[in-house]
Amino acid sequence: MQNPEQVYPSDLTDEEWALIDPLIPKAREPGRPEKYSKRAILNAIFYLVRSGCAWRMLPHDLPPWKLVWHYFAHWKKHGVWTRLNDALRDAVRLKAGKKKPQRLRSSTRKACAQLSKEEFAATMLAKRWQDESATCWSTPWD
Repeated sequence: MQNPEQVYPSDLTDEEWALIDPLIPKAREPGRPEKYSKRAILNAIFYLVRSGCAWRMLPHDLPPWKLVWHYFAHWKKHGVWTRLNDALRDAVRLKAGKKKPQRLRSSTRKACAQLSKEEFAATMLAKRWQDESATCWSTPWD
């Protein structure tokens, strides 16, 4: 049976929310109570991903786009999406009878983190252009 609160096909079911809820950071205690639940914010993010609309074009029955963007960016910065993806991937693998994948060694993780930095990409791009131009000049045109 479908959740009566489920408005869009991209909305989380109760079973999906039960899996994801423990992985989402909780609100800090000495603060203002949340106006929108984390589930509503996730539903808005999943709506956006599924429909392909722009942030500012989120329907009015979902939380405001600026708030949704804030949570999306904050969770991205703090690695919540990566942890969520890893946990769900591991659960699917275990359910299918496969082993849980081994974690990368710390040196490999550090190298991957270094390779993904924007500064490294910029230097690699500059070096590639230099190498391409050097190759071009050394090609005989006879």
